[in-house]
Amino acid sequence: MPEEIENPHCSICGQIPVKEKTKHYFFKLKNFSDKLTKYLESNQNLQKDVKKYVQNWIKEGLTDWDITRDISWGVPVPVDGEKEKVFYGWFDNHLAYISSTIKFLNDNGKDGKKFWNEADIYHFIGKDIVYHHFLFLPAMRLGIDEEYKLPDYIPTRGHLTLESKKISKSRNWYIGLKDFLKIFPSDYLRFYLVSINPYSQDDLNFNWDEFATKINSELIGNLGNLVNRALGFTVKSFNSIVPDPEKFDDMDKESEKMIHELASQLSVLMEENHLDRALKKILQFSAHFNQYFQHKEPWKNGAGTNSCVFLAVNAVRSLAIAIYPFLPESSQKIWVQLGLDGDVSTEMFDEISSITLKQGHKLGQVSPLFEKVEESVIEEQKSKLGGTS
Repeated sequence: MPEEIENPHCSICGQIPVKEKTKHYFFKLKNFSDKLTKYLESNQNLQKDVKKYVQNWIKEGLTDWDITRDISWGVPVPVDGEKEKVFYGWFDNHLAYISSTIKFLNDNGKDGKKFWNEADIYHFIGKDIVYHHFLFLPAMRLGIDEEYKLPDYIPTRGHLTLESKKISKSRNWYIGLKDFLKIFPSDYLRFYLVSINPYSQDDLNFNWDEFATKINSELIGNLGNLVNRALGFTVKSFNSIVPDPEKFDDMDKESEKMIHELASQLSVLMEENHLDRALKKILQFSAHFNQYFQHKEPWKNGAGTNSCVFLAVNAVRSLAIAIYPFLPESSQKIWVQLGLDGDVSTEMFDEISSITLKQGHKLGQVSPLFEKVEESVIEEQKSKLGGTS
C-alpha cells in the first residue's frame, strides 16, 4: 500500500502511485476445501511433509483466488467488455500444462486426452510454488469434474544456493549457463545436480570444489573408467570382438545377476522420485564391475578371461541405457563405442537387464568419454564470483 511506504514513487518516471478501483474475477477456491482434502488424503504418492502443511492451510480456511490482472500482456479474459483484462499467469499456466501436452500428442498421432488420463501425471516444482500446485491446480481440474486427471506425483524440491550463498545476478553471485557450457559438458552439470539433489524440500548447494571431486572421482574415476577399460581391453586383446564366454564361476554368476536385477532396482527408485539414489545405484553397479574386472585380471589371459570380458562389455551396454535419463549425451557416446546402431533413447528401460551382446559382436571406435576437471579451471570459476562482471 502506498501509505505504508516512505516517499513512494516510480523509480523510472518518478510519479507517485495512485489508488484506483478495478474489477477482478475470482476462482472460488474455498468451495473446493472438502474435495481438496479428499484428494490429498487419498493420494499416497505425495510427499508427507508437504501434504501436511497444505492440509493445515485448508483447515485454516482457504480464500478465493484472484485470477485476473490489469496488465498489457497475457491471455485475454474471454468476456465482453473486458478487453483490457488478462488472466493471472498461474491460472492459464495450469491449463497450458494440459493443452500443450495434448496438442503435442495429437500432432504426433496419439489421442492426447486419452493418453493424459491413462498416464501417471508428474508435476515437478520448487517449494515456493506449493500453494499453486497442491491447491489451485487440482481445484481447477476438480472444477471441470476431473475431465482431466489430477496429478499422481508432485515432487517438490528446495532452492539452490551457490557456495552457501543466495544466487544473485546483481551481486554477480551466479553461474551463467551459457558460460558454464563453454567450459564443461552439459552432462557434468546433470550428473552433479542429480547427485546432490534428494527427494526433499531441503535446499541444496552448488560448490565448485565438490563439483570437481564428484566429476573426477565418481563420473570419470568410476563410470568412465569401467567403460574405457572394458571396451579398450576388448579392442586391444580381442581385436574389438566380443569373445565366447566360458562356463561361469561364482563371481561371474554374481555379476550376471547384477545385470539381470539392475532394471527393476532402478525402476523402483525412479518411480518413487529418488533420482539421486538411482544414480548412486548405477555408480555402485559400475564400481562392482570395476572390482570384478580387477579381480579377474583378464590381462593375464588366464581361465575365465573370456567370461570376464563378455560380462564387462554387456555391463557397459546396461550402463549406456541406464544413464540415458541422467547423461543423454554420454549415453549415446557409449552406445556408439559399443558398435550399436540407432539412438539409445529408443531402447526400452527393461533392456538394461538384457545380455544381448553375443560372441562375435564387433565394437565401434573406442576413446575416453570424459576429461578431468582441472583445479586451475575451478579456481578461475570461483574467482569470477562477486567481482565485476
